[in-house]
Amino acid sequence: MAAASLDRPAATAGTALTEPERRLAALVAAGATNRETAQRLFLSVKTVEATLSRIYRKLNVRSRTELAGVLGREEARLTAGAPAPAVGRPRSSGTRRSR
Repeated sequence: MAAASLDRPAATAGTALTEPERRLAALVAAGATNRETAQRLFLSVKTVEATLSRIYRKLNVRSRTELAGVLGREEARLTAGAPAPAVGRPRSSGTRRSR
């Protein structure tokens, strides 16, 4: 069963990672240490290590260098095929102003 998981293609970062995982992955890919990442995201170092392990499994990578490569390719893919930003009013925060 383990061999089958090694043969699966790597998921794309945009679809496989949650928003907190994407933030952590971006910091690590940019060169932050686990301790620096923990401090910036107000997490423990153990939480960063566990989350980073989960990110590696999801993206089928084995190192920070590979992670940076995957995130860089994903960014390029999103930039090349990204739709134009939406124009209009920003979404409301859920509160109404009285007139």
